[in-house]
Parts: sequence; structure tokens; C-alpha cells
Amino acid sequence: MTRKSRQSEIERIFKEHYREFCLLSYCYVSCMDQAQDIVQDVFLAILTRKDTSEMLNFKGYIWISVKNASIKSLERSIKMKPILKDVLALPYLEETEIENRQLGQKLQQALDKLPHQCKNVFELCVIDGQKYDYAANHLGISKNTVKTHVKKAYKVLRDSLIVL
Repeated sequence: MTRKSRQSEIERIFKEHYREFCLLSYCYVSCMDQAQDIVQDVFLAILTRKDTSEMLNFKGYIWISVKNASIKSLERSIKMKPILKDVLALPYLEETEIENRQLGQKLQQALDKLPHQCKNVFELCVIDGQKYDYAANHLGISKNTVKTHVKKAYKVLRDSLIVL
């Protein structure tokens, strides 16, 4: 059989049995797009092969090749699942860390813009979790002044962080 007749025989098998080969591959990989890719890759590999003279039964050879390629693909995907899960989780964690750091820096910059007394009150009451009475006694101001400073600090911080 000449090279040209072998090529036309492979093309004929492709046209007549493509769906059948895709279904075979699908039985292994459970994804029709992936199955179609596998079948096309097998046919392409056979067509680009220089020596096809040892192939006596093209359909049988292609059937076995599709089956083997599907199994290899399945094995690769099983091995890759835990790795992919880790890889996909990493950028998210890194991005979250970076975003949290940036947000923390912006928050600190906004806190630094507050008047000194307002910043002290906010840090005592909100960040350190102290009661308004404690902050008022500690700083020597009234409880209502503490409330006013906390309210003002929240407003400034909200306005500063809304820009984000």
C-alpha cells in the first residue's frame, strides 16, 4: 500500500468512525471535549508518522491508540487533581495576603491622618476593645467626647476606604 493510499484509508476511517472513537474515549475520560481532542491527536499522530507500513489493520490500531491515549489522559488527570487543587489555592491565598496587607497599610495611613486625640480614642476603644468609660478616664476626657471621637474616626476611615 502506498503512502497516499494509506493516508486516504486513515482519512476514510476518521470520517466513518470518528464518533465511535470519541465515544470510546468518552467512556474513559467522561468529557466529550477532551475525548474529541484525544481522538484528533491520535489521528494527527498517525498521519504525521513517516512509517505506517507495519500497520496492517488501521481501524484496530486506531482503536487501541485511542483507548491507550484515553487511559493516559485519565491517569494524568488523576495525578494532577491534588496538584491542581494546591496550585489553584496558592494564588488565591497569596492574592488575599497581598490584598490584606495593602488594606492594612491603607487603614494605617487613614488612621495616621486622624487628629492625635481622635486616633488615641479609636485605638483604645475599637482596636484594643476598651470601654468608653475606661478611655474617658485614661485620657481625662468625658464619655461623650470619646463617643464623638469614635464616630468621627469611623467616618474618616469609611470615607478613606470607600475610594478603594
